[in-house]
Amino acid sequence: MKRQETRFSYVYEDLKKRIVSGQFQPGSKLPSSRNLCEEYNVGIATITRVLDTLKAEKFIDIQIRQAPVVLPHNLTGPGITAILEQRDSILQVYETYGRLLPYLLVFASHNCSVESMPHYRQAQRAAQQGICSESWKALIALTRDILSASHNPLLCDLHTAFELQGNFAYFLEKCSFSQDIMYRRPTFEPRSIIEVLSERDPVEQYHHLKALYQDMSAIITEIFIQLSDSVAKVPTQTPAAFEWNPLRGKDYYYTRIVRDLTRKIGTGIYPAGTYLPYEAQLAKQYGVSAYTVRKALGLLEQRGYTKTLNGKGTMVLTPDQLNTELSLMDFTTKRDALTYLYSLQLMVLLSYPVAAYAAPHFSENDLVVLADQIKKPGIALTSSFQMISKHLSLEPLQVIWHETSQITEWGFYFAFYPQGADAIEQLNEITRRAYHCLRSGKNAEFAENLADSYRMILASVQAYMVEQYNFTEALSVQVPDRDSLK
Repeated sequence: MKRQETRFSYVYEDLKKRIVSGQFQPGSKLPSSRNLCEEYNVGIATITRVLDTLKAEKFIDIQIRQAPVVLPHNLTGPGITAILEQRDSILQVYETYGRLLPYLLVFASHNCSVESMPHYRQAQRAAQQGICSESWKALIALTRDILSASHNPLLCDLHTAFELQGNFAYFLEKCSFSQDIMYRRPTFEPRSIIEVLSERDPVEQYHHLKALYQDMSAIITEIFIQLSDSVAKVPTQTPAAFEWNPLRGKDYYYTRIVRDLTRKIGTGIYPAGTYLPYEAQLAKQYGVSAYTVRKALGLLEQRGYTKTLNGKGTMVLTPDQLNTELSLMDFTTKRDALTYLYSLQLMVLLSYPVAAYAAPHFSENDLVVLADQIKKPGIALTSSFQMISKHLSLEPLQVIWHETSQITEWGFYFAFYPQGADAIEQLNEITRRAYHCLRSGKNAEFAENLADSYRMILASVQAYMVEQYNFTEALSVQVPDRDSLK
């Protein structure tokens, strides 16, 4: 399995990167220790150690009963050589950002009044100054405000990944070529974006945002041309992997095994009544210790998926409703269930732009293989998802699509029950309809039906949680409206 960072190193490196990149400006306050604990899902001891280390390195100052304050520092972020070495990777980040952000902003802005956002007035005032570093910083802060209004923490977390790996602070605030190039493309400037964010017609808002962020990608491309011309020798490309971990602090080895085994049980690879591989086999398969496997199997049994029988092994069960209902009484499980719903909401938002990007790359052989796969028993959407993943040549898009889909273990609770059979058949019908659109070359309709698939899962699971388990917290996760996201 992929090597894990320690919880300390992950939080330390992330906070330091956000300070150095300019996301946390000198003089600004970091979130409180309590909020940092919640954001990174770690204990107060880890956060205290991270803050003490950052203080010792003079990145922050800490006073009693006050939030840490960011100090001025000499680190200026990446230089021209480092930026040019990662040109191709950075351009992919901006292309992905331009494809996804319009959908995320249209959805989030219609859950709130943009004018009431904490940084709206600051962004308006700064925008009056024209294209400058202060207006861009204020606009990025307003963007975060709007994404936060969706109440889906994954949206803000994803934007942070774009900011850091797209080196926003460098291109929008520090690069000497940026302002001149932006003046020659006056459509992409803070005032225009703020006006679009205040629009109430979602379709108009989307098309305007799409055009603006396409301009942004073109500007970054032009900046790279100018940077290349300014050096004697353009350095060799050193690809930088796009990193985004929506399960920050929760992605332990044993939870990965639980998610993978749950998926295999839910999709019928390990049907009810059969036995899982022995502990030693699972330990070898996942590259972990027997203790880690035992911990994962214990959680599976606690959730009602399996039962360990002495001398026989671990048998797969059909979870009973009581087990599921009792597990939803637990705070941690409630949090995981909400995270699952947030991931489904994000999958609805991602589906259209991701499918629209992948569809033109499907070969005739892909269509033949997909036609055969969606006829097989089980959840046909899985085959469509895998085929789409195969054609995502934009690495950041592929990472985001894959990582969001990984948060699915909760969904398989509902695939086991007889009550879920009708919902699964409806889901498969939508998936088959999506395939026929793809087969006919109707790529936009294919993308819309794919989004409908995840929309239906979200609505069905949400209703089931509320009706069967009285888990009313599920209602806080809004199902994105189909007509407003085209």
